[in-house]
Amino acid sequence: MKSEVYPRPDRTSRDALRDYVRASADSGHHQVGTARIGTDPLAVVVLQLRVHGLTGLRIADASVMPVTPAGNTAGPTLMIGERAAALIRAG
Repeated sequence: MKSEVYPRPDRTSRDALRDYVRASADSGHHQVGTARIGTDPLAVVVLQLRVHGLTGLRIADASVMPVTPAGNTAGPTLMIGERAAALIRAG
């Protein structure tokens, strides 16, 4: 009979399982969209990269992407930073 390998059969408490997940969980995906840009009521950031309802705060990272790109997020993230710089320079 096969037995459990991970997180091990002796890890049954909530704290032990939580510790295992924190130590071993990883995402192979590039996380985007947690503060997505848009014009609809669910968007966090407006097109000028300003946060709805706050003055003087812009978000200029992958979190503003409304959808996950098909490729690596490095290029689009750099372009978001470039756009933010242009917006800030423009006033």
